[in-house]
Amino acid sequence: MSNTGRKTNRDLLAEERRQQILDIARRLFAEKGFHATSMRELNKEIGMAEALTYHYFPGGKQEILQAVLQNAQEKRMTNILLSFASTFREDVPLREVLLNAIHGFDERIMKDKEYFQILLRERNLVEHEQLEWLNRMAEQPYDALVSFLKRRAELGEIRQMDFEMAASQLISHAAIGAFQHILFGKERDSAQLERMVDFYVKMWYV
Repeated sequence: MSNTGRKTNRDLLAEERRQQILDIARRLFAEKGFHATSMRELNKEIGMAEALTYHYFPGGKQEILQAVLQNAQEKRMTNILLSFASTFREDVPLREVLLNAIHGFDERIMKDKEYFQILLRERNLVEHEQLEWLNRMAEQPYDALVSFLKRRAELGEIRQMDFEMAASQLISHAAIGAFQHILFGKERDSAQLERMVDFYVKMWYV
């Protein structure tokens, strides 16, 4: 990094290479499993010498696994929160807001099928501290929904309730449908999402 804080071409190339390693590792770990994927196979797919891979990830395959999970979680949560920030508006009907939020949530979860396959399969290989970090990251959309529901209650649109429990129910309900798609290939159409949202809106309205 230069003194001005601007990234050099070398910095950008290093970031690109590192992301390339993570993208290919994520695919292989999801397809074959962590133990069945060798560093030799990973390097062959990347087209990179083994020494160079260790330059970016000195801890080898275990460090790559941790980085794969962290990278995917950060990207997904960032995208979900950006979507929520533009969706959670007080001037839009609650039903429309929730439909848009759930559609966005579903889309991000289902696009990260590889992440969840790896996490479910290799959970025992993930360090306790990283699991706690992954869980804290996953709580951010929940916190955003709690704050939004409180604001709508202050406006008198929905009743006072246990907002944490309400947010937990809705997000859990949405996540179940997404995981059924990831694990079992079960499709969920727009009509199902609308039925779910209508259930909560009816229950929450004053």
